[in-house]
Formats: sequence, structure tokens, C-alpha cells
Amino acid sequence: MAEEKARAELISAVKSVITTVMPGATVMDLPSVVSPEAVAITAFDASDTRAPGELADAFIAHLRADDWVVDDRQRKEAEPTFHAAKSELGGGAFTVQTAAVSFSGVADHG
Repeated sequence: MAEEKARAELISAVKSVITTVMPGATVMDLPSVVSPEAVAITAFDASDTRAPGELADAFIAHLRADDWVVDDRQRKEAEPTFHAAKSELGGGAFTVQTAAVSFSGVADHG
């Protein structure tokens, strides 16, 4: 039960970040068969014309403003990927492409 609650909280937080940065995006929570703590979310907005680097910058700025710890040292401009975590929530990797973002992570259930 705690795992389901932790997963739901992480999903809610990640969806909130995505819909703030990409307000017109269609957001999908993909079920995981790997683990009850695993979270996979993808979003797409064909009307978002920002380049991947610009979109990644927007996500990173919003995440940091919302008290997430972001590690973007391994980020590449062609398909930016960076890691983010928030205390007592969980964390994972965001991968950004033109008009799309995906998140794969694990919830922290204490």
C-alpha cells in the first residue's frame, strides 16, 4: 500500500512538472511490470516547437525552482537526458526530444 501511494505521489509530481512546462501535452502514465515503485511517463505536444535543448532548459529550470535536485552533467544536446530527484518523493531520468519528454524513475517509499 505504501508503494502504491509513493508511486502515485511521484506520478502526480512529474505530471505537474510536465503540464507546467508543456501545457498542451498529452501525458501518459505507463504501467510497469518491473516493480511497484517504477514510474514511466511520456508526453507529447505537436504544437511545441522548442528545440530539445531549449525544452530541457525549461524543464531543468522548473524542477530546480520546485526544489528538485538536478544533475545534467551528462546531458547531450542531440537528445538531452538529465536526472532529477526530490527528497521523500523519488527520482529518475528525463529524456527530451522535439515536442516530447519521457520520465523513467523510482518512487521513494521510505
